[in-house]
Amino acid sequence: MSRTLAVATACLMLCIRTASADTIATNVDQLSTGSTYKVRLAAALALSKSKDARAVIAVADALESDADPTIRRVAALALEKMIDPRTPDDAKELSFTALEKAVTDDRDAKVRDTAASTLKALSGIKRKKSAAATRGAGKGPPVFVQIDKTTDQSNKLPADASERVMKIVKSNVERTGYATTWPAGGLPTAADLSSARSRGFIVASTVKKLDITKAGGQTQIACTVAIRVAPWQGKDGGEKWEANKAASASGSAKATTGSRDRDIQGGVRDCIEAVAEDVTSRQVVPFLKRIAAAGS
Repeated sequence: MSRTLAVATACLMLCIRTASADTIATNVDQLSTGSTYKVRLAAALALSKSKDARAVIAVADALESDADPTIRRVAALALEKMIDPRTPDDAKELSFTALEKAVTDDRDAKVRDTAASTLKALSGIKRKKSAAATRGAGKGPPVFVQIDKTTDQSNKLPADASERVMKIVKSNVERTGYATTWPAGGLPTAADLSSARSRGFIVASTVKKLDITKAGGQTQIACTVAIRVAPWQGKDGGEKWEANKAASASGSAKATTGSRDRDIQGGVRDCIEAVAEDVTSRQVVPFLKRIAAAGS
């Protein structure tokens, strides 16, 4: 029997642990998760007046991923004024990458033209050559992300489901260019991270809830997955839950499938994998980029 799946994106919420959210953080969240065009556009315009690394990265992300061409064009135009020689290298590199991608891949001609104009205007600003060249070959990556094992609080997951969720999270993080494996093998210590000038972070997923309800020949599956990200001090250290540097995100989904065990297990996998993909790509990765760039 075929399976149907609906991810409840309205349930997704990034919970930044901070005593009071500043204006930039608020605008960044609105640009990345705003439900309406007007909210996202207003956030983009507000961020365009800032040179803060968080603002630069958020606008670059919007250029690369926002569905509306006007917002993408505003983002491309804004980056010209936001980026200067003092912009952190990570934020600068992400912005140039987004602009170059827009020039060649954006489906809107105005966005392509605006991105090309911005790149020309920024041609005098030097870019970071490479992690190996600037930090020393073989020393270690500039950013290392420890992908922790998926925790199953429901105690109902199929045998391979936790590993599959972990792989989805890892794949999304690796697309940023951040390392999830240490060059020397194993996990680095605090001393390893320090000597390599690497900043460490941890991303961990948890299946918080899994409800399976049978009704006639169908089965309703509801799942909730939470993912946290925080600075990480190495295998002999730990994670730090700091204001503006740690967050958790969660999402929910529902799936409808058949009543056979095989159908139910497949529906469970579909449910948790869809939520893991959505939460990681839309919320965790953008937040990770912001805090990594802010610390560079």
